[in-house]
Amino acid sequence: MPVYDYVCKDCHKSFEKVLTLVEHDKKSIACPHCGSKNVEQEAAAFFAVTSKKS
Repeated sequence: MPVYDYVCKDCHKSFEKVLTLVEHDKKSIACPHCGSKNVEQEAAAFFAVTSKKS
């Protein structure tokens, strides 16, 4: 399952959530620090692991 990075606009703390695509689409994410639903998804870097083929 994908890991999404969020930042709370009220307490300004960042947190991660592991969500299915269906859960992510519902957009009912609450900050685990203050409980606010005023959160924004952060742009996250990702990497891909591939096999080396010459």
